[in-house]
Amino acid sequence: MKAIFLKELKLSRKGLLIWSLVILVTIGFGIVEYPMVSQNVDLIMEGMAMLPRIVVIMFGLEGIGLQTSIDYHLALFFWISLIVYFHAIITGVTVLGRDQRDRTFKFIYTKPYKRNEIIIAKVLSGIVNISILALVTWIGSIFTIYYVDGTLSSYISGELVIGTVTETIIGMFFAQILLFSIGILFAGIISTHGKALRFGFLYMIFVYALSIIIQFSRSLDFLRILSPLSYFEGLSVVNHGIDILFLIISVVVSIGFFYISIRAYKNKDLVN
Repeated sequence: MKAIFLKELKLSRKGLLIWSLVILVTIGFGIVEYPMVSQNVDLIMEGMAMLPRIVVIMFGLEGIGLQTSIDYHLALFFWISLIVYFHAIITGVTVLGRDQRDRTFKFIYTKPYKRNEIIIAKVLSGIVNISILALVTWIGSIFTIYYVDGTLSSYISGELVIGTVTETIIGMFFAQILLFSIGILFAGIISTHGKALRFGFLYMIFVYALSIIIQFSRSLDFLRILSPLSYFEGLSVVNHGIDILFLIISVVVSIGFFYISIRAYKNKDLVN
C-alpha cells in the first residue's frame, strides 16, 4: 500500500505545483495591489456602495471594509478559497478515476493488493495533496498580514490577527476535506472519469450559486447545510469563530462519503 501511496503522490506532484503557483500568484497580485487599495479605500468603498448588493456578494466583499489587514485577508481569501475548493473536488474525482482515465487499471489492480488497500492509499494521497495546498494558502495569508501590518504581532479587537487568519484556514481545510470526499463519491458511483469530473464542476457551480443566494437572503440560512462553501465563510469565522455544528457535519459526512465510495468502487466495473 505504501508503494501505491508514494506513486500517487508522484503522479500528482506536477498538478499540485501548478495549483500552488496559482494560489501564490493570486496572493502576489493582491499584495502588489495593496498600496493602491490602501490609498484609495474611501473611493473603493463609495464605488462598492453604488453596486447592486448581489454583485458585492458575488465578489466576496459584503461586510468587508478594507481598512485593516483582516479585511484585506478576507477579500483575498474569498477567491483563494474558491480555487482551493475546486482543487479539492477535482482531486477527489481524479485520485480514484486516474487509472480508469489513463487505462492503467489493468496494471495496478493485478498487483498483489486488495482493491480496498489500493483505494485507501489513493484517498490518503489525496488528503496529503489538499493538506499541502491548505498549508501553502496559510503561509501566503500570513505573508499578506506581515506585508500589510509590518508585523505578525498585530491585534484587532483584542484578537491576534495571525490567530484569526489561521482559524479561517482551518475552517477552509475542513470544507476541503468535505469537497474532496464528494469528489471521491462521484468517482466511486459514476461510470466514467469524464462524467464524474463534469458532475464535480456542475456541483461546484451549484454550491457557489447557492452560497450567494443564501448570503443575499438570510431567510434561506437553513439551506447552508447544502452548501459546503457556506460552512466556514471567512467573515463568519472572523466574527463568530468556527461553527462547531458545521465542523461536526463536515467530519461525519466526509467519513460517510469515504465509506460509501470505497464500498462502491470495490464493485465498480472499470471497463467503460
